[in-house]
Amino acid sequence: MKKTFDINRFWQVLKWTVLTEKKSILTAAAAFTAAFLAIQLFSCFTIFDITMGLGPVATEAGMTTCTVLLSFMGCYYANGILGNAQTTQQRTTALMLPASNLEKITARISYCCIIMLMLFYVAVIVATGLRMLLELIAGHDNITSAFSTLFNLSTIRVNSHMTVGAFFFIASSLWSTSLFVLGGVFFSKRPFVWTIVTLVAGSIALFTLLFYIGTLIGADNLKEFFRPIFEDMSMETFGLIVDIVLLAFTVLNVWLSYWLYKRLQVVQHKWFNV
Repeated sequence: MKKTFDINRFWQVLKWTVLTEKKSILTAAAAFTAAFLAIQLFSCFTIFDITMGLGPVATEAGMTTCTVLLSFMGCYYANGILGNAQTTQQRTTALMLPASNLEKITARISYCCIIMLMLFYVAVIVATGLRMLLELIAGHDNITSAFSTLFNLSTIRVNSHMTVGAFFFIASSLWSTSLFVLGGVFFSKRPFVWTIVTLVAGSIALFTLLFYIGTLIGADNLKEFFRPIFEDMSMETFGLIVDIVLLAFTVLNVWLSYWLYKRLQVVQHKWFNV
C-alpha cells in the first residue's frame, strides 16, 4: 500500500466514517433542528399571544443565538477528531483501516469540521423555514428570515475594508478550529474540556508575560520601537499580515495533529494520546 495520499482510499475511508456514524448524524440533525427551531420560536412569539410577533429585532436575536450555538458545536465536533477511537476495539479498527494515516486523519477532519458543520447549517435553514411557516400560519405581518446573521453576509463586501474583515473572519475561524482539532488529537479523556482549560490557562500566562515584559521595557520605549514599523502601514496591510500569521499557525496546528495521530497506540495513555 502506498504511503502517500490516495484520493480513492480517502473517499473510501470518508464513506466508511459516514456510514459508521450515520446514527449519530441523524440524531444530531433531528436534535439540532428541534433546538434551533425552539430558539427561534421563543424569540419570535410572545408568551401570551402567539398571533403577536415580537418583530425583526427579536428574530435577529434568535438567529444570533443560533449562530453562537452553531459556532460552539463546530468547535465541539472539531474536538472529536478521535471520537471513533475511544475504546480499545475502536482504536484497533481505526489503526487497521487499509489507508495511510494522512488519509485517515483527512477523512476524520472532513467529517468533523466540514460535514457536521454543513449539517448544522442545514438544520438552521430547515428550522428557520419551519419558523417562518408557523409565523405565516399565526398571521404575523412582518416575517424576517435573518439569514444575513447566520451567513455573516454583512462582512462580505467588495470594498477593501470589508474584504479585510471577511478574510480575518475566515482566517481566525480556521485557526480556532485547528486549535480544537489539535486538542482533540492530543487529549485522551474529555478533550473539549481540557482544550478549553489549556487555552484559558495559556492565554492568561501569555498576557501576564507580555504585561511584565511591557512593564520592564516601558510604554514609551515600546512606542518608539514599533513606530517605524507601523507608522507607514495601512490597515489593509496590517490585516493581511495578521491573516497570514493566523493561517501559518493553522497549518502548524494541523501538522502537529497529524504528527500526533501517527503516534496513536491501541492502549490509551491515561491523559494523552501519545
